[in-house]
Amino acid sequence: MRIRHFGIVAVMVAVLGLGGYSLGVSQVLAQTQTPAAQTPASLPTTAPTTAPTVAPTTAAETSPSPTEETAATPVAETGATPVAEPVRVVTLVGWYQTDASGDFIDIGPIQTTDQLVAGPGDPTSTLTGRADFDSPDNNELPRITLGDTILDGVENISGDPDSVFNWIYYGGDSSARPGTLVIAVVATAGPYEGRSGTVTFLSRSSPGSGVFIAMLNPLPEE
Repeated sequence: MRIRHFGIVAVMVAVLGLGGYSLGVSQVLAQTQTPAAQTPASLPTTAPTTAPTVAPTTAAETSPSPTEETAATPVAETGATPVAEPVRVVTLVGWYQTDASGDFIDIGPIQTTDQLVAGPGDPTSTLTGRADFDSPDNNELPRITLGDTILDGVENISGDPDSVFNWIYYGGDSSARPGTLVIAVVATAGPYEGRSGTVTFLSRSSPGSGVFIAMLNPLPEE
């Protein structure tokens, strides 16, 4: 009888144990398969406050004062008077006209009006001259005499006497005027001896008169 009671009790315990185990398993599976939904953390309604970025402080650059700029800039000297260079090329200007005989050209002083119109100057001037375009004293080449100064024409091409005369005619016509004649010369006597240069005859008419210009270079040692 005790054995039957014990057997019945054992069966009941076993049934209750299985039932409890089954309930525990179902809870474990429920927790494993369907986790409880978590309530998300509430988001802040205002932007997070961050500390402002502070730029590093550097020493301010000092601008030069007007006084300093003036001191740094060299001031041009305005009081100094420029020294004129010494005259090295001698320029002689006169008025010429054909001699009455037609064989020579007389050279004398020149004058101009306030409108720069040129013409013959004072005929009593002591400095006068003459041009001979085929002087026997210069191998039938030009010779110009101005007081004590003698200017002898030289050939531009050796052995070609015609190369002494360099004409420029208006319109290319040798009979047309104005015309210009340029002759290379060397000073063979007088205060400009040894100098070389050119003489130019600016002709108004043929035969006639015009402006005479002599330009003489300095000597090599000058």
